[in-house]
Amino acid sequence: MIDPPQGLHGTSAAPITIKALNDGKVLIDGQSARTPIELVASDWFVIEGINARNGVNDRDLSGSVVRILSNNAIVRRVVVWDAGDTNAPIVDLGGDNILLEDVAAFGLGRKVVESSFGGDFNTCRRCWARWEGSHFIGPKHTYTLTYNNYNMTIENSIGTWSGEKMKQSYTLMCTSGNSSPDCGTIFNNFAVEQPGGIFTLDRIDTGSPDANSKILGSIAYITGGDRFAPDALIALGTVGALELSNSVAYVQPGTYSATHTIQLNNGSGNNRVARGLSSVGGSGMAIFGGWQILGRIEFGSTTSVVGNIYTGTTGANVCKRYKDGVLTNEPLWPWPMDQRIYDAMIQAGRTPFYVTQLIEAMFGPIPNECRSANSPAQVRQDPPRPQNVRTAGQ
Repeated sequence: MIDPPQGLHGTSAAPITIKALNDGKVLIDGQSARTPIELVASDWFVIEGINARNGVNDRDLSGSVVRILSNNAIVRRVVVWDAGDTNAPIVDLGGDNILLEDVAAFGLGRKVVESSFGGDFNTCRRCWARWEGSHFIGPKHTYTLTYNNYNMTIENSIGTWSGEKMKQSYTLMCTSGNSSPDCGTIFNNFAVEQPGGIFTLDRIDTGSPDANSKILGSIAYITGGDRFAPDALIALGTVGALELSNSVAYVQPGTYSATHTIQLNNGSGNNRVARGLSSVGGSGMAIFGGWQILGRIEFGSTTSVVGNIYTGTTGANVCKRYKDGVLTNEPLWPWPMDQRIYDAMIQAGRTPFYVTQLIEAMFGPIPNECRSANSPAQVRQDPPRPQNVRTAGQ
């Protein structure tokens, strides 16, 4: 396990770096008894190029695969999956100034990527995450933007929700001593307790209600083959100082007709801003009071009736990379972790796919101006992940 002693620190000029000699060829397995990557009071670390899986499967312990309760850490080119079926997220950020860059996370876990309780000024840059299942009490999210933390930024990240690890029938688990009447309730038909969304937030209990958090240049999607439970893919509100810009929500046309792509709610605090949004499928967007709509918002039942999401001027534009909250001229595509995610899916026993090809299957070919120099016109020729279309809500 990566578990340095507390108080071991690098510096800004010389961080302590733990790096795979060969990118993606190191696997750290917690075997459901240990935390594969854990930094507690150990600042200025860089972790790069590894895969990790199987957090602690004990209902009274953190089951995360990555748990960082330290400051000034970078997790780069890392793929992780399957936390314990506990209260914990797969990636748990409880320190300040943490950067997740080119990271992928999927599998079991109440949440997939979360900043919370003092995890301030953190960034998820070019992350890909998929919620697959949880049988534990509490809200279920792919990305949690805010939970008693401030200044979280999600840049050029992709999120989805498959529900593929949900049991058809199960007893809702809780920590010992939890007096909630829902503990021990039996759920049937793959039902999810407290489904929240793909890009969403929890709450701020004390202090300023203004989270100062942002989602920039990102994509949320589901297909008819996914078992999606929430009311909306992107669900924001309840706190103030939020920004949703240049982002896309996609529901495979002809499925989940009652599901909102984007739902922007009112709540405490001020300064909620939405701009440059594209919505495809479902029941479209639901925007309530308290949001400033600053143009370029469109929705349609299919991609053919909305603008091009890569280079269009009427909705989102996900052609170039964001860095530190600023849109750059650096092309975003192809997805930098395509091969790593493909290989990790095989290692994890999932159906492999290439992110770039999946996005092109939804939104059409990515133009050259959005591709880095010398990148191929198309990714490898493996077919997109097969989808067995279910009736909406099943």
